[in-house]
Amino acid sequence: MGQLPNMKITFISQYFFPEQFSNTDITRHLHDAAHHDVHVITGVPNYPAGAFFPGYSNTKNREQYWNGLHISRSWTKARGTGALSLLLNYITFPITGGWTALRKTKARPDVSLVSMPSPVSQALVSIILKWRYGTPAVYWVQDIWPESALYTLKIKNPLIVKPLTWLCGWIYRRADLVLVQSAAFPAMIERFGVPAEKVRVFPNTAPDSYRPLPRDPDSFAGKLMPKTGFNLVFAGNIGESQDFDTYIEAAHLLRHREHLNWVIIGSGRDMGRVQQMLENRGLADAFYFLGRHPEEAMPDFFSHADAMLVGLKDNPIFRLTVPYKVQCYMACGRPIIASLNGEGSRIIDEAQAGITSPAQAARELALKIESMMDMSAENRAKFGRNGRAYFEKNYEAKKVYADLEKWLKLAAAS
Repeated sequence: MGQLPNMKITFISQYFFPEQFSNTDITRHLHDAAHHDVHVITGVPNYPAGAFFPGYSNTKNREQYWNGLHISRSWTKARGTGALSLLLNYITFPITGGWTALRKTKARPDVSLVSMPSPVSQALVSIILKWRYGTPAVYWVQDIWPESALYTLKIKNPLIVKPLTWLCGWIYRRADLVLVQSAAFPAMIERFGVPAEKVRVFPNTAPDSYRPLPRDPDSFAGKLMPKTGFNLVFAGNIGESQDFDTYIEAAHLLRHREHLNWVIIGSGRDMGRVQQMLENRGLADAFYFLGRHPEEAMPDFFSHADAMLVGLKDNPIFRLTVPYKVQCYMACGRPIIASLNGEGSRIIDEAQAGITSPAQAARELALKIESMMDMSAENRAKFGRNGRAYFEKNYEAKKVYADLEKWLKLAAAS
């Protein structure tokens, strides 16, 4: 069979607009730029806070047409704030999403694309379509399972670990093609018996709107950001994995630097605990929690940053990961301070886009922050320019999405 010029693509993920994931940009590219017919099977938006977004529920906005995309939302158990509710959220989507896919799919899609941050069980929806229609399945793996689940849910019981490991292997082997977000990931997929020729590296990119902007004090972000001092900006989910404990300890070590502003843009399940820790340690005045904002506003916020912050806990799986925010920070030409081990740290160092310290090493992180604060504005700007150049060479959207479209057509034509 020859390659298909246009495709009917079923895009599957628990996470979609208005949740801030790259899923939105991927589907819009496939529809707007490549002119494919995209049907999204997703859940009711509730990430990262764990509660449904305003205007959405299990009875509202379940079926939408948005920017040319047909979106079908399955019944969803919100993530909540505890491990049990998160587990129920993970278990529910494969069932309700599979049922939604069967009800809403009237003809055979050419290919399904599963975007797979946790959980891996999202792929069961594509397996159902494969069983029903013979639709080839392409996975984009961003979290490695079962390790991610064992860490997040603190599972150690071998009566759970062994069956979960078997299930993950079975799911991975059902794919016609497995895309992975990091060059360190392939071996973790191949260990389950997936042939190496079925694994490709598909890194994160950033939306086209992510680019260097001049700092405008009268802009929307400019009116919210601290007006004086050194703005160290973290953007994204406030969760256990992001390791705010290390940030707080570093802030305590740097409490003598009165002009250091820790600016947090985002929200998440761990925010209440983080804010309480800051109150308990007398650090609340140094932190500015600006809340969640639309993704298109991020470049404006980033322009007011003297440096951007990224970190993950020291975990074997996190060492393989390049956090999505790294590409976003680079795209906006901002210098980066990282508290990371492994692939994410390696890429920042290779790009000369900032300075890195080991994960969960508060004293080293504090020293790196002071180093960034004390260097000249020109040297910080050079880090930013290096990051932007590295992004354009390795992660620019046109190149990344061209590879994705090529691989989807390859799978669809197989």
